[in-house]
Amino acid sequence: MLPWSDVRVTALLWLLLASSASAQPAESPPSAAEPPAVAASPALIAFNEGRALLEAGKYAEACDKFTASIKEDPDAPGTLLNLGLCNDYLGKTATALTWYRKAQFRSAETGMADYEAAAKQQTAILAQKVPTLRIEAPAGAKVKLDGADVNEIDRARIEIDPGTHELESGTQHRSITVKDGDKQVIDLRPPPPKHYVVVDHGSAQRRNAYLLAGASGVLFVASATLSFAGKHEYEATDHPETYVRWQNIVRYGGSSLFLAGTAALAGGVYLYIKAPKPERIEQIAPVVGPDQVGVAVAGSF
Repeated sequence: MLPWSDVRVTALLWLLLASSASAQPAESPPSAAEPPAVAASPALIAFNEGRALLEAGKYAEACDKFTASIKEDPDAPGTLLNLGLCNDYLGKTATALTWYRKAQFRSAETGMADYEAAAKQQTAILAQKVPTLRIEAPAGAKVKLDGADVNEIDRARIEIDPGTHELESGTQHRSITVKDGDKQVIDLRPPPPKHYVVVDHGSAQRRNAYLLAGASGVLFVASATLSFAGKHEYEATDHPETYVRWQNIVRYGGSSLFLAGTAALAGGVYLYIKAPKPERIEQIAPVVGPDQVGVAVAGSF
């Protein structure tokens, strides 16, 4: 039911009935001196049936009858106004508003002030609550709303009935639900390209890890070389003192080098694992100040 008072609804209905009745020729019994009565036109028959259905609260059926009538007589202000009325009762705000506007313009053209005033009043009411869409799409993109093409000019403001609607553009498909008073903006444009920089806070730590790993390799080689040389020396001598000296060099010197290499390798592995990974920062904005020019980078550090 429309958000009108019963008095206003009754007044509007009686206005439409009175206007349509006054527009029809008066019927009188045929006589010998008068020509036979002209049969009612299909437009008038459908209109009267629509009025009966409207008063009975069968708004969808009434709209069907008024639609049939307007096809027979496209310029009838009363039928246009009643199409607005039945769609208004059905909650089809945008559709009702379209018919009210047509009724207002046609009534003004034909000088039917009462019809024009009624249509203007309802147009003002619905214009405040009709749901609207603004569709942002790339230039040249094809957009369809409920299967119908929407040209680029109309996309700035589309009046739409409350409910769920289907929006298509290329490979995109969206279901949109609106209610009276909604003003939605639908953005179908592709996201802008992202610019980014890579910030690596762990590069120095990884470099130290590589240095330690290299040092551990050198120490392992030195340990192996010392062990091989010492073994050769103490096995080749017959002097007990020389034998003991090289044995101690191999035992303490080679072992020390090996342990140092192991420690360096372990330290390098630890530093590499704990080093922060490179981070990609996608929000970059130029910074221009009185004494500096650069970029501001947003992200976690």
